[in-house]
Amino acid sequence: MIIDGFKIEIIRSKKRKKTIQARLTGESSIRVLAPYAASGDFVLGFVKKTAEKFALKDLISGKAGDLQKRAEMLKDKYMPKAPDFTISYSGSLKSAWGKCFVRDKKIILNPRLVSFPLWVTDYVIIHEIVHLIYPDHGKNFRTQVSKYRLKERATGYLLAKGLTGSGL
Repeated sequence: MIIDGFKIEIIRSKKRKKTIQARLTGESSIRVLAPYAASGDFVLGFVKKTAEKFALKDLISGKAGDLQKRAEMLKDKYMPKAPDFTISYSGSLKSAWGKCFVRDKKIILNPRLVSFPLWVTDYVIIHEIVHLIYPDHGKNFRTQVSKYRLKERATGYLLAKGLTGSGL
């Protein structure tokens, strides 16, 4: 079976009672170890979710260099006085689209943004870059972020996707 470009190998075991596990065994192969008694729907659901996760990781790792370049371009355009920073995706973000660590000059983004339109990701990046200068969501912060002409549209898109984040 092939899902999201991955060849899936399912191995059922009578010794395995409760746990199901997946491993990437090659560039495009996933081996799933499942309990013999697990329902087909359960295993298929797990396989689809796992393949999606591995595909997202591939997409993120392929775009890591592009992300830094894109963020630097947005910084130069919207917030040139912001200090240099690093930016990356982080699976640790569960309830926010992005987070800025002002002291460390580091920005992390929710990996779900990879599958969103670029103008939405740009908005989140700009929002976090502006935090490097204005840590709060005060008047100066809002004025600077509002220079992005698709701010309202991006905010609506993010709200529709379910995570509100603070200060969107």
